[in-house]
Amino acid sequence: MTEYLRNVDESVARNDRESLRRLDRVVLADVKTVWAQYQSTRDRSAIYAYLHMVFMQVDWWINNPDEQKQEIDAFRAQNPAVSLPIDDYAAVIVCTADPKKVDDKTRSKWSRVLRYAAEYKPQKELLRDFLQRKGGINQCAARYGRRLGRSAKRKAGSRQP
Repeated sequence: MTEYLRNVDESVARNDRESLRRLDRVVLADVKTVWAQYQSTRDRSAIYAYLHMVFMQVDWWINNPDEQKQEIDAFRAQNPAVSLPIDDYAAVIVCTADPKKVDDKTRSKWSRVLRYAAEYKPQKELLRDFLQRKGGINQCAARYGRRLGRSAKRKAGSRQP
């Protein structure tokens, strides 16, 4: 495990928000390593470390679009048969998770959860703490559907001024 990932793991375990803020540089290889760690444990809460890294990766890409293009191009060169989703969170999951273990439905759910967190999570709160405070992964996916998903957009469009 790289020093960077060790620091992320220790910071998440200690709930050390300040250390996590300083660890902002993320590459797909780091996210893939955390995926491997998640797969090697039976701890149900280990998914939060992986989702945290996906969240950090997309945040890094938002602030560094040239690096996003380079990483996506490199992934496509190595995996020409894989089509990447438009959603950045889903794209990171496709690039880093084993497709035999993460089906389209799971990837979609995780992506919705991360989009919900991007919209509503306070900046100083850890992703794990936010998701657990809001009822967990499934509850956050449902909240996304009600507040930001297609049905919310349909309802907003049908309202009379």
